[in-house]
Amino acid sequence: MEKIRTFLDKTLEILCSAVFVVMILTTLYQIFTRTVLNNPNTVTEEFVRFSLVWLSMLAMAYVVGKRSHLAVTLLSDNLSGPNKRLLEVVIQSLFLVFAALIMVYGGWKAVSVTTGQISPSLSLSMGYVYLSVPVSGFIMFVYSLLNLIQGKVAIENVDESGEI
Repeated sequence: MEKIRTFLDKTLEILCSAVFVVMILTTLYQIFTRTVLNNPNTVTEEFVRFSLVWLSMLAMAYVVGKRSHLAVTLLSDNLSGPNKRLLEVVIQSLFLVFAALIMVYGGWKAVSVTTGQISPSLSLSMGYVYLSVPVSGFIMFVYSLLNLIQGKVAIENVDESGEI
């Protein structure tokens, strides 16, 4: 389990960092062509926009894997021991359902609908842009499954005092 998580973490860290660096370089090139050459390149703006979609979707999956997503902790802060672990299982189960139904299934439907649409500047099928949704949904599903399995192990190891 830990090898899968480590592989996903490293892959997403490298991929997101690379996309971010390419976005920065492309934006700098856009600024250079617009201000110095007085001949703005229209392809770069669309490329950066599509890259931002992919970056944000992959980063969202990474954050779910790290359990660093935005959370309201009012309830979990007031729970302890087995109840806190049970809440974690419920949350991870909801993430599984969200990732499978909304992100993967719904995202795939969006990809199939948009494959015929072509972007104006890059002449790229919009299905490739929307593909970021089911891809990140699948990664979120894997991370949530890993979190759920590790949470279940933690629940089984809790003693009466609520300590692991």
